[in-house]
Formats: sequence, C-alpha cells, structure tokens
Amino acid sequence: MTGGFETIGTVKSVQMEYDVEKQWGSWNPTFDMFLTIDYNDGQDWDKQMTIYGNVKKDMPVTDGKSWGAGFKIRTFFEAVLNKKNLLMNDDYTIPEAWLDDVIGKQFMVCSYKTNKLKKTGKPFWNTYQIVAPAGSPAGTLKNKVIKDVQDGWIKDAAEEDSSNSTPSTPPVVTTATVDTSFDI
Repeated sequence: MTGGFETIGTVKSVQMEYDVEKQWGSWNPTFDMFLTIDYNDGQDWDKQMTIYGNVKKDMPVTDGKSWGAGFKIRTFFEAVLNKKNLLMNDDYTIPEAWLDDVIGKQFMVCSYKTNKLKKTGKPFWNTYQIVAPAGSPAGTLKNKVIKDVQDGWIKDAAEEDSSNSTPSTPPVVTTATVDTSFDI
C-alpha cells in the first residue's frame, strides 16, 4: 500500500447538514454532522467529498473531546482556516461564518485505492476524510492513511503491487502564513 495520492484542493462550495439519516446498502446510519465539500484539485472537473460523524452531546462544547467522531469536520475547518482548537456553537453546530470563510481556500486531500474493483478490473478510489493544511509536507496524509490501514481504521484499502506503483508529488503551494503543526 503506497498510502494514496495527495493533491491540493480549492474549496468551491460546502454544505453542512445536521441529524442526517443515510441509506448506504443495508447500512442506515444517522449522523449529527454531515459536511459535503465541492473542490477542484487542478483537474478539468470539480470533485466532491463528504465528511461526517457524531458529536458527544453529553460533554460541554468547550471540551475538545465533544467533537467525538466529528473531529474530522473540525480538522477540515482548522486546516482550511489555518486555526486551531475550533469550538462548536452551544447547540453542537458549527458557526455559519466558517462555511463562507472556507470558499476559495486550499487544503491537502488524499485519495487511496480500494479493494473493490470496477467491471474494467481497475480499483475504485476513496477520499480520505481527514485533510491537512495546503502547505503541509508531502507524505503527511499518505503516512496517516498507511497508519490507519495498519491500525484497522481503514478496511477497504487495496493491497498494492509495488511494481505498479508510481511516486506522486503534490503540487507546490506557497503560503507564507500556513501553520502546519496540526495534530491529525
């Protein structure tokens, strides 16, 4: 497993939904937060990713652990807005201003091959739900994907044949004020 392919995406639009019920095959989960992000990573077409999770409403929003599995949403906003320790509103929602503030800003995103194959025999790709600041060093998310596969958090990653792997280098982004010391 090479860890995936990192790119720098520019946020085109975001949509936040709360208390969302999804139907994915036989799985019918409900999420406290469901964030849909449209972005472009230099291709001729825009891409879309979703980040979702449940928060711990039994904890005060001033406690960082109150984000629960929604920490991935917090990580997105911290990476794109270049801020740390963002807090939810008292009603466990995010401030509306964040949705406007991320438009046009950049972030690092990583896609990885899955063990599911298309009819053509080529693998499907998934987008890793954890992102990083655009100025992060190359390999930041690849290494996180590899660790999450090894730790059992990602179960659908493809075992990759090393003879078919090609190194990839994300585009260089020059941002003088990017804080890349985020805990991801």
